[in-house]
Amino acid sequence: MKLLVIAADAACPDYIFGKKHLFPNLCKLIDSGASSAYSAYVQRGYRGSYSSEQNWASIYTGLPPEKHGIGAHRGIQETMPVMSSFQGLQPLWQVINDAGLTVGLWQGDCLDDPVQVKGYVVSGRYTPIFTPSENREAKRTIQVSDKRMESYLEGDPPPRLYPRTLRQQGLRFEDIQANPSLIWQVANEKEFQPMLDNFEQELAYWFGAMSRVQREQPVDVMWWFTPTTDILPHFTLWCEDNPVLIKAYQMLDQYLGEFIREFSPENVIFLSDHGQKNFREQIRCSNQEIAYEAFKAHDKVVWMDNGYLAFEALNGGLLFTAHSLNGVFIASGNQIRQTEVTNMRTIDIYPTLLELLGVEIPDGRAGYVMDIFNRRVKNIAKLVQPGALQHRQAALIQTHEISVMDVILNELFLSSRFLKITVIGEEKYEEIFRNNPRVTNFLPFEQFHPESFDEIYCGFYNETTGSISHIRVR
Repeated sequence: MKLLVIAADAACPDYIFGKKHLFPNLCKLIDSGASSAYSAYVQRGYRGSYSSEQNWASIYTGLPPEKHGIGAHRGIQETMPVMSSFQGLQPLWQVINDAGLTVGLWQGDCLDDPVQVKGYVVSGRYTPIFTPSENREAKRTIQVSDKRMESYLEGDPPPRLYPRTLRQQGLRFEDIQANPSLIWQVANEKEFQPMLDNFEQELAYWFGAMSRVQREQPVDVMWWFTPTTDILPHFTLWCEDNPVLIKAYQMLDQYLGEFIREFSPENVIFLSDHGQKNFREQIRCSNQEIAYEAFKAHDKVVWMDNGYLAFEALNGGLLFTAHSLNGVFIASGNQIRQTEVTNMRTIDIYPTLLELLGVEIPDGRAGYVMDIFNRRVKNIAKLVQPGALQHRQAALIQTHEISVMDVILNELFLSSRFLKITVIGEEKYEEIFRNNPRVTNFLPFEQFHPESFDEIYCGFYNETTGSISHIRVR
């Protein structure tokens, strides 16, 4: 096998890199290869953000969301994207196949209703639970591109398990708001042990199937995806060093080691589409009054005694996190040198992965091949080397409240790769803006000197239509 990809939805860089000693197999990959907490397609605010489907679609195609057009932005999509959605976009599997390599895709996001590939596709379709229904199991239904794959599967895959609702635990959200100490009846490891057990069953099921297939129907590239690493932090990230999340990552790390020992891949990539952080990160500030005022939904959350925040989720559980700005990228193999990669973005994963396989990158991709190789790069025109990119100094003038400015700021960051952004704003919000990793600097209004910047932007927001954007004024 030339390449094994383990794709863990929403795996958090703070945990994977900051606590790598707890995950020995991931630690080995990090210490021997290239890694990055790269910039993903995410809004920092609690307003509607980019979806996981949009991020995975960008990873599959090397195109930004506005170009691939897959998934929903600032709204709940009515139907989930399927594999035929990528027709005409030259997704990774097509380009890899065209280069003469075979692929095996397992349970990938957006890969339901599989199309034919050179190799195979096995998806685990399920319907997410968006309501506080009594049934907390979302059944997975196997779909295959090649009927031969069915003989390697042992029964039905485990369902996707959702947390119990507050009502099922004898609580109401209003009661928790009135008495925040009640939240610890929900926020405890014992309550989420069934979800951890379910995750272990999921890992064992797919690992067994993948092993059986690879022994008899081997492929050059194997890609396995899990959505469980997204749902767990959403409902468990109520404290630092969260025990549920650590145990989940330790399970994943254990099976990563099993995958590597079983398949002996030449190269391994571990990645996520973004991370997750508690809602408090959106208004991180030592002054609690300012933090409270800056969080527009302050009366709709529980303010916990440890500083964390929680909403009541649409499906009836307690929601602790929003998608955060950075995803995980780790690559290790005999072609890859040990390095920490900076200035990496979602659209760089596609060209870097193709370069790893020695495949020519299709035209029309704005991403770069990251400088992680210990050999001559084939796609040399796409290689980005340290110091080669010139950044421009940009000022973004604060024109709205923090929740709106978060959206404006992130859209500017995502659409203009080579800007270093200084926010010009109200001094009382300085700490909040400086805690945003997409902000380079902050200046109060009275210290703003336009001549110090190459470009100047301001934002606009139409509250009636919900339109939020930015405009360059110089």
